[in-house]
Amino acid sequence: MFGGDMVLPKCRGKLRKFPVPADINFPAIQPARYAHIGREPNTDQHVRMHHYKQRKDSFDNLKVEREKSNAASNAFAIKYEKHVQMKRLQRAINDRVNEKMKAYEETVEERRKKLQDLLCKEERQYYYETVDSAQKGSDLKMEEKKQRAEMLKAKREAERLEIVHQKRIEQYRQRCQELRPHLAKKNLMESKYSQLQQMRENEARRESDRELDQMWHELTMKEIEAKKEREVQEMLKRREKETDLLHVWDSQVKQKEMKRIEMNQAAVEERMEMEKVSEQLRREEIEVLDAKRRKRDAAEQLHAQRKKEEDAVDRSFNTLAQLELEREKAAIQDTTAQAKRETALYRKHLKQLEEERKLEEKKLMELLDIHRKQVEAKQAEARCKVVEAKRKLQQDVLMERAEQLKYKKQEAEEQLKHKEAENELLKMAYETNERLQAESDRLEKMATMQYRADLNRQIEYNNVLRLREKEELERQLAEGQREEEKYRKIVQDILMGEIEAGVKHPFRRAMEQTDCYCPKI
Repeated sequence: MFGGDMVLPKCRGKLRKFPVPADINFPAIQPARYAHIGREPNTDQHVRMHHYKQRKDSFDNLKVEREKSNAASNAFAIKYEKHVQMKRLQRAINDRVNEKMKAYEETVEERRKKLQDLLCKEERQYYYETVDSAQKGSDLKMEEKKQRAEMLKAKREAERLEIVHQKRIEQYRQRCQELRPHLAKKNLMESKYSQLQQMRENEARRESDRELDQMWHELTMKEIEAKKEREVQEMLKRREKETDLLHVWDSQVKQKEMKRIEMNQAAVEERMEMEKVSEQLRREEIEVLDAKRRKRDAAEQLHAQRKKEEDAVDRSFNTLAQLELEREKAAIQDTTAQAKRETALYRKHLKQLEEERKLEEKKLMELLDIHRKQVEAKQAEARCKVVEAKRKLQQDVLMERAEQLKYKKQEAEEQLKHKEAENELLKMAYETNERLQAESDRLEKMATMQYRADLNRQIEYNNVLRLREKEELERQLAEGQREEEKYRKIVQDILMGEIEAGVKHPFRRAMEQTDCYCPKI
C-alpha cells in the first residue's frame, strides 16, 4: 500500500559453472591475476533483505502515524459533533421556553383586552343610568317638595290656630282685673321656675357639649390612628410591591446577563475550538511538511549515494575496460567476449536498479501528493466548518436582533392601540358629556318654561286667594265676634270658679314639648 511492490527477495538458485571473475581493482603479485575474487551477479540477497526490512519498517511507521492521525481527527470530530448536539439541544430548549413565554404574554394581552371591554361596557351603562336618573330625578324631587310643602303648610296652620286660640284666652285673662293679682303671682313663680330650668338646661347643654366634644375628640383620634394605620399598611404594601417589582427586574436583568454571558461563553468556546482546530491543522501541516522535507532529504541523500556508487562503478568498469583493451588487445576472444557479456549484464542490472529507484520515487511522490491532497481537503473542510459556524452564529445574532425588533414593534403597536383606545374612550366621554349638557340645557329650558307657567298660575291663584281671604276675613270676623262672646263666658266661668285659672302659657307648653336632658324634679 505504502511501499509499492514489496517483493520479498529470494536467494539465487544453483550457481552456473562459470569461471570466477576477478576484481581488477585488487591486483595480485602474479601477472594477469587478482587478489580479490569478484562477486557473482544476484548474490546480494542479505543486502536486499536488509533494504527490504528497512523499507517495510519505514512504511509500517508511516502507516502507524497515519492511523494515529486519523484516530485523533476522528476523536476531535466526535467531540465536535457532541458539542454541536449539546448546543442544538440548549438552543431548542431556549426556543421552547421563549415560545411558551410568548404564548403566555399573548394570552395576558387578550385577557387585558377583554377586561378593558367589560370596563368600557360597565362605564357606558353607568353613563346611561346617570342620564336616566338625572332626567327622572328632577320631576320626582319637585313632586316630593310640593307634597312636603303642603304638609308643612297644613301643620303650621294648625299650630297657628292653636296658638291664636291660646293667646286669645291669655288676652282675656290679662284683661280681667280680678285675675291680675292671682296671675301676677303665678307668672312670677313660673318665671323663677323658668329661670331655674334655663340654668339647668344651660348646665346640661354645657355638659352635653363637653361630652360631645370629648366624643368627637375620641372619634377624631381614632380616625387619625386608623388613618395612620391605613397609611402604614398602604406604605408597607407599596414598599412590598416595589420590592417585588425590583426583584422581578433584577431577575430579568440577571437572566439577560446570564443569557448574554452564555452566548459570549459559547462564542468564546467555539472560537477556542476553532483556534484549536486551526492550530492542530497547522501543526499537522507543519509535521507533514517536515516529514516530506525529511523524506525528500533522505531521498536526495539516497539518490546522491546511489549516484556516487554508480559513478564509482562506471569509473571502475571504464578503467577495467580500458585496461583490458590496452593490455589484452590481442588476448583470447573468449575472455573478451566474457568480459563484455559480464559488463552488459552489470549495466543491465544497474539499469534495472535505476528503473526501480525511479518507480519507487514516482510512487513516493504519488503518495506524497495523495497525502497533500488529503491534508488540503481536511484543511478546506475545517475552513468550511469554521465559515459555517461563523455564518450560523451570525444568523443566530441576526435572528435574535430580528426578534428584538419584532418585539419592540409589537410593543409600539400595542402602545399605539392602547392610546387609540384611550382616545376613543375620551372621545366617547366627550360625546356623552355633550349629550348630557344638551339634555341638561333642554331640561333647564323646560324647567324655566314650567316655572313661568307655574308663576302665571301662582299669580292667578294668588288673586283667587285674595278673594278667598277677603271672604275668610269676613267670616273670621263673624267667628271672632262669636269667640269673643265665648271667651267672655269663659272668663265669667273662671271668675265664678267653675274653670281652673291655672292654665299654662302656650309658650311654656311649647317649651315643655321639647326634649330636655335635665333631671326630673
